[in-house]
Amino acid sequence: MILRTGLMSIMTAGTAALMAVPATAAGFFLQEQSVKASGRAFAGEAAMADDASVMFYNPAGMTHLEDAQAAAGIYAIMPKARVSDTGTSAAIGPFTGIPVGGLAEEQGFSPQPAGYLYAAMPVSEALWMGLAVTVPFGLKDDYKDDYWGRYDSTKSEVMVVEIAPTLAYQITPQVSLGANIGFQRSTAKLISAIPNPLDPNGPNAASDGSFAVDGDDWSIGFTLGVLVKASDRMRIGLSYRSAVDHRLKGEARTDFLGSVTEQDVAADLNLPEVISAAIAYDVTPTVTLLGQVNYYGWDRFAEIRLELEDGSELVSAENFRNTWGVSLGVQAKATEDWTLRSGIEYDETPTVDEFRSTRIPDADRLWLAVGASYDVTDHLTIDLSYVHMFKKTEPINRTNPFPLLATTVETVGSTDTSSNVVGVGLRGRF
Repeated sequence: MILRTGLMSIMTAGTAALMAVPATAAGFFLQEQSVKASGRAFAGEAAMADDASVMFYNPAGMTHLEDAQAAAGIYAIMPKARVSDTGTSAAIGPFTGIPVGGLAEEQGFSPQPAGYLYAAMPVSEALWMGLAVTVPFGLKDDYKDDYWGRYDSTKSEVMVVEIAPTLAYQITPQVSLGANIGFQRSTAKLISAIPNPLDPNGPNAASDGSFAVDGDDWSIGFTLGVLVKASDRMRIGLSYRSAVDHRLKGEARTDFLGSVTEQDVAADLNLPEVISAAIAYDVTPTVTLLGQVNYYGWDRFAEIRLELEDGSELVSAENFRNTWGVSLGVQAKATEDWTLRSGIEYDETPTVDEFRSTRIPDADRLWLAVGASYDVTDHLTIDLSYVHMFKKTEPINRTNPFPLLATTVETVGSTDTSSNVVGVGLRGRF
C-alpha cells in the first residue's frame, strides 16, 4: 500500500512537471529523462539498463530488468542566465546606428520543473513491453518587454511531449533488440516586439507593437536499440532516435499602432536524429565505469519560416550545426541500501556565432553531476541527483528586418549562463 501510494503521488507530480520545460541540453534537446541517469551525467545510459528509464536511452535494455517496474521523477531546473547588449542598433530609412535603448542586461530564465513517467513489464521470458511519457525537446525564455533584444524575441516556448509504447526482445542471452514508436505532441509560442519608425525618439519600448504566433501539431517518430552483453562484466549499447518533422499550425497576432490583426500561420519544426553508443564495465561486483558518445543531427534545424495566411513569409535563419556530446561516469554500491554515482559530460552547442539568437542563447556546456539511490524496501527506491552546468560566454548576432517599416535592427550582444539541476525520483519494483 505504501509503495502504491508513493508511486501515485510522484507520478502525479511528474505529470504536472511535463507542462513546462526550459532547454538544458545543447540546442533544445532534453537529456533529463531519469534522475538516476543525471546523477552519472548520462554516461553509459544506452548500456546500463538498470531501471525502466532505459526505454528512452535504449529500448533494448528492458530485457535486462529483473522485475516489472515503474519510475517517475521531477526536476527543479534553475538557470542563471544573462544576455547583455554589446551594440544593438537600428537603421530607419537612411538613418543608421540608432540605439534601441532598453535594459542593457536581462535575465530571461526562471526556475522551471521537468518530469517523466515509465512503466515496464515482462510478457514472457524473452519479451518485454513498456510505456514512456517524456519531454525530449523543450525551451522556455521570457524577457521583459523593454530589454535591448526585444525586436529579436521577448518570449519563446517550445515543448514536445512524447508517449512511446516500447517493445524489447532478447534474441540470445548476449543480444537484445528494442524499439518504440513515439507519438509526439508539439506546441510553440513566439513573441517579439515591432519598432515604431514614427516615434521621434527612435526605437522605444513604450511605442512598440508586438507580433505573436502560436501553433501545435502531432507527429510520429521511433527509437531503435541493440544491447550486447560482451562479457560477464561488459555491456555495449547502441541506439538511434529518429528525426521527426512537425507541421505546426495556429494563429499569428499583430498589435501595431492601435490596430490588431489576426491570421492563420503554419511553420515546420524539424527535430534532429540522435545516435548514441555506450559502454558499461563492472570493475568489481559493486563498481561500474560508464561512457557514452552522442551524435545530434541538428543541421535539420536551419530556419524558422512562418507562412502567413496572406501569402507572406517571415524567415529567421538558425543554421544549426551537427554536434557531439561525450560523458564519463562511475557508480558504486556503497552499502546494502545506498548506491552512489558521479559523472562529467561535455556537450557541444549547435548554434553558431553568426546566427545565435536571444530565443536560443545556447553555448557549449560542461556538466558535473553527483547522485545517490536509497533502497527504502526491496520494492521501493528513492533517487537523488544534482548537476551543475557551466557554459561558455558566446556572442549573439541577429539581423531583424522589418521591410514594410523600412527598418532593420541589428541585435548584437552576448550570453553568459549556467544552471543547477536538482532531481528526485521514485522507482517501484513488483
